[in-house]
Order: sequence, then structure tokens, then C-alpha cells
Amino acid sequence: MATAKENEKKILAFFRDVWSEGNMEVVDQILSPDFNFILAFAHLKDRESFKKLVQANRRIFENLTYHVDDDEGDVVATEDKGAGCWRMTSRHVDTWRNVPASNKDVEIKGISFFKFSPDGLMTEARVQNDVMGLMRQIDGIKVLYDF
Repeated sequence: MATAKENEKKILAFFRDVWSEGNMEVVDQILSPDFNFILAFAHLKDRESFKKLVQANRRIFENLTYHVDDDEGDVVATEDKGAGCWRMTSRHVDTWRNVPASNKDVEIKGISFFKFSPDGLMTEARVQNDVMGLMRQIDGIKVLYDF
């Protein structure tokens, strides 16, 4: 079983190396082949599908960067679970969820919860984020009320 500190490093690598840098070799090192990535609007059920999502999002969102080491970010872990609060910054440069490129700078916040196998691989990430805020920033939805 991996230590809490080892799992914390894997969570940091998940955000920095995988999402922010697009390093797919790290995906193979830290994620189980049957890794589950769960969002409010999607559920990916294996590591290869997750890789495709990361690559697509890095194409759609230029300079995609996950911040986990500033005033907004934090990472904690135990031997079998972990969590990371994060802030994502980017520029929307291609179609996402049927919304054409807005060329706008975007920023959202979220939290991800992780599970680890006994051999120390990530088996699951459940993500809660401000997807509606992102859609507003790229003109994907209009504000219904502005009080």
C-alpha cells in the first residue's frame, strides 16, 4: 500500500504533469487501467478514454493550467483516498460542448476526490467544478437573472 505522502505526490502529478503539461507517460504510471473519471456530465471508464479527454481539452483550452499550490489550492491524501482543491486557467480556442471558440480567458475552481488501489494506482477521480461558470465565460449560456 502506498503512503499518504506518495499518494499526495500522485495527486499533484495528476494536476501538474497530466492536465497542465499533457504528459501521457505519467498517466500510465499513476492511473489504473480501469480508472474511472466522473464528472457531472460524463463518466469515463478507463485510462485510455481519460487520455483522450485530456488531449482534447488541452487542444480546446490553450495554456490549460491547474493551480494547486496557491491560496486557492490544496492537496491532501491518506493511504487509500485523497482530495485536491484547484483553480484552472486557460483560453478557450476551439469548440467545447457545442460552443465555438470564444478566444476568452477563462478561470474556474473545483475539487477532485481520488481513490487508490492497494498497489498505489489511482482508481477513481470524482470532480466537482463550476462548469456553469465556465459556460457563462465562453458565452455558452446566458444569465437568466441579474439581480
